[in-house]
Amino acid sequence: MVKRFLPWHHWIVVILSLLLTLGAWLIASQQVEKRNKAQFDYQAAQLLELVQERMVRYEEALWGGVAALHMLPHDATREDWRLFAESLQIETRFPGINGIGVIHYVPAQAFETYLTWQRESLPDYQVYPAHHETDYWPITYIEPQQLNRQAVGLDMAHEENRYQAAQRARDTGTASITGPITLVQDDMRTPGFLFYAPWYAQRLEQPTLAQRRSEFRGLVYAPFIMHKLMDGVLENVNRQVHFSIHDAQQSLYSELSEASVDYDANPMFSASFSVPFYGRTWDFQVQTTALFRQQNTHHQPLLILLGGIVIDLLLIIIFVLLNRANRIAVAYANEVTQDLRLRQQELEEANRELDQFAFVASHDLKAPLRGIQRLADWIEEDLHGKLETQTADYLKLLQSRVARLENLLDDLLIYSRVGRKEGVVECFSFTKRIEEIFALLDPPKGFKLECHDVIGEIKVFTTPFELVFRNLIANAIKHHDRAQGVITVYGVRDEKGYRFEVADDGPGIPAEHRDRVFELFHTLKPRDEVEGSGLGLAIIKKILDQYECEYRLQANGERGVRFIFHWPQQE
Repeated sequence: MVKRFLPWHHWIVVILSLLLTLGAWLIASQQVEKRNKAQFDYQAAQLLELVQERMVRYEEALWGGVAALHMLPHDATREDWRLFAESLQIETRFPGINGIGVIHYVPAQAFETYLTWQRESLPDYQVYPAHHETDYWPITYIEPQQLNRQAVGLDMAHEENRYQAAQRARDTGTASITGPITLVQDDMRTPGFLFYAPWYAQRLEQPTLAQRRSEFRGLVYAPFIMHKLMDGVLENVNRQVHFSIHDAQQSLYSELSEASVDYDANPMFSASFSVPFYGRTWDFQVQTTALFRQQNTHHQPLLILLGGIVIDLLLIIIFVLLNRANRIAVAYANEVTQDLRLRQQELEEANRELDQFAFVASHDLKAPLRGIQRLADWIEEDLHGKLETQTADYLKLLQSRVARLENLLDDLLIYSRVGRKEGVVECFSFTKRIEEIFALLDPPKGFKLECHDVIGEIKVFTTPFELVFRNLIANAIKHHDRAQGVITVYGVRDEKGYRFEVADDGPGIPAEHRDRVFELFHTLKPRDEVEGSGLGLAIIKKILDQYECEYRLQANGERGVRFIFHWPQQE
């Protein structure tokens, strides 16, 4: 019922107001989303940074162990390594690390000597398990030894991930980590990895691969159980993001389960990151927690939406009241409109009668003119060569004035119809049609047309458009004072639609006549010296004024006239 009593423009206002409300709600929602996304990106970046920073600290501890081995004047003993490990204060300064130890590289020919040496301090020392490699990479020392007793004597060459990372550290001279493994000292059999730093007999400047392998003595290493490492780096308490880590699609660590504190099964944001770590690539999957949702939920967009809806309802109520108050005014306006329609019909009828009158008047006036023209032609034929010079001149003057009067009647009929018959919109091939107009005007042989066209085919009301060009080109021919002349036509597109120019190299127009050339029946020369009715530019002016076109005439008063006008683009 309300909609039936509201005019369409009121509904447009209501709809626009609703669209504005929805736009404001959408923008506010996007801004909130953007802030939340920025907060998530910060949390994710901070998480990655903490993990990377902690790994750098562990790497420094390993290189510290390498330095300690170089500083000892003799081969490090089990006691030497214990004292070094205690000085690191692993449990307090390196939380998450499972220990720090030494792996010796033992060629096959030195294996028995190595066993004898180790059994001096640890009688039951054994290298295990058996493997098919020719050399040995056993764990010699590991502290705290009590927690890692099962790892003592374990040979890195027995398993691919341990062995490949050890060889990579030896050959590159850089720290390296293994792919996912299970530590022998981990009773829970959870994922872990080893972190190696290579140890050489002496420091080498820009060593080659062969030099590294020949001087290689072993590795300082640290074993990690992944969940202990993450607990030491990022305790899962009041965190706004949860994450998982995979290495080559093998899971190293995951908090993405319902067992995690503040787990969100439908997170607001999630992202994946691939981070290179010491010869491996760890794939992080990070997502927001329930705590993130709780701390980053904003009601501002909802308040904007509800407020906008309330405003729209108030607008509808106001428009209904205004509509009821204006019913009488609308009824009165309808009566006035009906009266105006009747007057419009009367005006249209008067215009039709005027057209009929102009046509009849033109036809009835042309009939006697054609009779006079024929009589003059007959007289000229019958008395050819017998008339005196003055009489012959009078006869030619009569013929020319009859022709001018006939042209005047045609132009008057055209002038009266301008603005009432536009014709139809047609495709207008500019260069082709201008050349056709020029040819139909039958210019003297000495005249040439130059058409500069950069618009090609356009859509215009053909009748008035052609009429403008026909009168401009005809004027340029009729008023030219030489046997030869050049008429130049330009057509270009611009921000107003189209801009056209018609220029000639004939006599110029003095400054005092430039405003009068558009008047009816005005010519710059005596009527007997020029053909035409004096209506050409007046017709052009009326057509261009009807279409609200800008136009101007340029002339220096000496030679040449340029007429410039704009024409609207029509669909």
